[in-house]
Amino acid sequence: MNDNSLAVKHDNKAMDSKVDYHALEQQRADALQEQLKIQLRRMEAGRSDSLRRAVLRYVAEGKYKEASALLDEYLEMKSHFPGLRERCQVHINHAKELVNAVRAKRNFQKLSQLTNSKQQEILDRAVIHFQELKHTLKAIENLVRDEAVKDIRSTVWVMRSFVYAVTAIVVTVFILEFNGSLGTPFWIIFNNFIDRSYKFMMHYISFL
Repeated sequence: MNDNSLAVKHDNKAMDSKVDYHALEQQRADALQEQLKIQLRRMEAGRSDSLRRAVLRYVAEGKYKEASALLDEYLEMKSHFPGLRERCQVHINHAKELVNAVRAKRNFQKLSQLTNSKQQEILDRAVIHFQELKHTLKAIENLVRDEAVKDIRSTVWVMRSFVYAVTAIVVTVFILEFNGSLGTPFWIIFNNFIDRSYKFMMHYISFL
């Protein structure tokens, strides 16, 4: 075997070693990404139908556009609460920024070419952003809950005022009818009611 053949063979071996090395780096990076995905899933919180759970699940699965779209849809769905958009918009925008921050850390360019410690540092930052996103979503849910309570209290107050007004009208009409100011029909009905009530009680109580 001549020297040229030996040189080519040596170069091929070196190339194979390089390819294997890069493949190993990529496998290591993929393993870290999968580990991060599992960790983010475990950090999900909230009821199964809550905004928090839905957004965090989208982010954990890498569906960042869906997560941001859901935030906008949620705010639009709750727009019937007066003043909610103004209070929530800042938190919604911050939540979107955190979604993008998680995406940027997880999709960091040439992540596999970095050292293990540097990769772990970047992915740890993604976890921190995810944790902050969870707290921000909880704050949004609390604001919506506060607005809902205010709306219920307002409705109860209106209904209570209506009941008081109707009661006052009925009492006033009863007094006027009782005094004969509006004629006798109501008084006759009331008198018949008293008579029937008395007869009913007399049927069951012997000494009346």
